[in-house]
Amino acid sequence: MNDPLPDFRAKHGLAGPTASHWHLRVGPATLRLPNFAWRQAAIDAHDLHHVMTGYPLTMRGEIQLAAWEWGAGRYPDWRATAFCAPLIVMGVMLMPRRTWSAFRRGRTSRSLYPTKAPLRPAPSLTIKAITGEARTKER
Repeated sequence: MNDPLPDFRAKHGLAGPTASHWHLRVGPATLRLPNFAWRQAAIDAHDLHHVMTGYPLTMRGEIQLAAWEWGAGRYPDWRATAFCAPLIVMGVMLMPRRTWSAFRRGRTSRSLYPTKAPLRPAPSLTIKAITGEARTKER
């Protein structure tokens, strides 16, 4: 079986995982963002998830894929979680049925991401903010 990534990336004008930056299209604007090491490590699996699920490279498709990945097993790095969390929130607000459907579809799937977290842990305040597990002191 041939590797689908080169064709997928060529079709959509995407750079490979080792590029120094990547482009994010938001409406008529295009943002040039740095390609951090955690993103470089995740992007092959993320792009293959697009191929596997059929979610397009649009804002809607990225929201749906983020929801699918949260259901199937997201990339085990707090920075990736922090990057994708706003997509999930946008999806819940703007397209709740599609977002929920993608999440449920993910729950019956398995992502290609590794299951062990990288050695770099998140600061506890960030974890609490992301998960909503802010604890109050007992009196």
